[in-house]
Amino acid sequence: MDADMEEQSDIFEGPLQPRSPEIRRQEFIDGLAELRLTPAALAFKMEKLGDDRSIKAIMRSIERMISGETKVSAEMSVILSMLLRQHRRLKDRYGELQWQVTEHGTHQAKVDDWYVYLSPQTRGRWILSCAAGPSRQDYSPPFGHWLDSLEEAKFKALVEVEEGMNQLAEIKHENGL
Repeated sequence: MDADMEEQSDIFEGPLQPRSPEIRRQEFIDGLAELRLTPAALAFKMEKLGDDRSIKAIMRSIERMISGETKVSAEMSVILSMLLRQHRRLKDRYGELQWQVTEHGTHQAKVDDWYVYLSPQTRGRWILSCAAGPSRQDYSPPFGHWLDSLEEAKFKALVEVEEGMNQLAEIKHENGL
């Protein structure tokens, strides 16, 4: 075995050790909290990623896992692990993101070639939007998310930009661009 293969085998010793259902459940609950995802938000994310069950069925499954009524499936652990890795990677990469405030109170930032806008709304809420460039002709994902605080809006901004990048890449792929 050459040195590179030996080094890799030291790093990757095989699959994770089996965890008890209670540990897996607590990891699930802790992961949702770190991501600031409600069961409904996770259900909609799963639907967007291709889960073809009804939203009610997805939510019921998530809620049963949280309550301990059913075990957290290995597949759900994988999904949550991937979301956590994405979140942590984005946080590390853009932790020092600089936000500018316009004269209208909108907070804006540039993430790679994407523009993120957080606009103040009534009752202290904020709406999040992003676009693949500065002009109105640039791709903008079909969403506008209402969030309860500026802190929450800034927290969600990076994930939404990543989602927009994924959607744009998918559109380009589907259209052979």
